[in-house]
Parts: sequence; structure tokens; C-alpha cells
Amino acid sequence: MTLRSSIAGLVILAATASWGQSSAGPLSARRPNAVATSNNADPMAAAARAKAQANQHVQDMGATLAKMHTLLKEMRARTSAAAPKDSMAKANLEMWSLMLEQLDKQYEQLVAATKAREDFEARRQAMYKQADEKAAAAAAAAKAAQQRKAAEQANSAPGTPASTPAAGSTSSPAAATPTTAPSPN
Repeated sequence: MTLRSSIAGLVILAATASWGQSSAGPLSARRPNAVATSNNADPMAAAARAKAQANQHVQDMGATLAKMHTLLKEMRARTSAAAPKDSMAKANLEMWSLMLEQLDKQYEQLVAATKAREDFEARRQAMYKQADEKAAAAAAAAKAAQQRKAAEQANSAPGTPASTPAAGSTSSPAAATPTTAPSPN
């Protein structure tokens, strides 16, 4: 009866682990947002929650696999002591060993994919930060250029006090008007 209980427990754990491998995981529905002009605190918080959930999922799967390995070792110990010539028990242990090997491979792939995703996210964030810094520098340069241009226009305008002749000036009105040179065309 304990062998059946162990097998039932392994089946339940295997089902849980395989369900965890399905494509309907916590990150499958998440799509990157298009460029938004609003505050991005909500999407950032959602992304942080999804990342935490994914990491928790990986940790849970690792813990489940460790438990399954422990149960398999216990099953091997029981069957080796009870009946060394029981072909059904040997076949059962072989099946569980193969299943755990496959789940271990899937777990390693999941861990590698998680690390690759985190690396990708870090590089993406760095690129966005760099683009934001470039945009801020370009905006500051454009604003400074606009202010310089406005200052130059204010200094060169004919109606400003700096270019207005003094009230006691002896110049004639003809001298105060600008002359235009004839066009070379």
C-alpha cells in the first residue's frame, strides 16, 4: 500500500510539474506595450509582479523535482529490500526514472530560458534608459539653441532700446534708415 501511495504522490507531483510547463504560464498573456505617453508605473509594477511569479514558479518546480527525486530513492530502497526479482517494480522504477530525467531536462531549460529572459529585459531596459538620456540631451540642446536664437533676435531687432538712436543725436533721418544693395540678378 505504501508503494501505491508513493506512486500516487509521484503522479500528482508529475502532473503539477507538467502543468507548470504548459504554455499558459504567468508570462504567456503578457505582451510588451507599445510606446505610451502616460505614466508607466502600472506596467512596470505588473512586469515586476510577473517576474516575481515566474521566479516563484521556477523555485516551486525545483522543490517539486527535489521531492520527486527523494521519493524515487525511497521507492528504490523499498523495492530492492522487498523483492529484488519483481519485474513489475523494476519496470515501474525505470518508468519513474525516465520521467524524472525528462522533467529535469525541462527544468534546466526553464531555468536557462528564465535567465535569458532576465538578461534580455536588462539589456532592453538599458537601451530604453540610453534612448531616454539621448532624448533628454537632445531636448535640452534644442531648448538652449532656441533660447540663443531668441536672444540673438531680441538683440538684433530694430525696435530694441540698444539700437535706437539717442534723442540728442545729430544724424539725419536718411542716415537712420537702412540701405539695401541692389540684387546681383
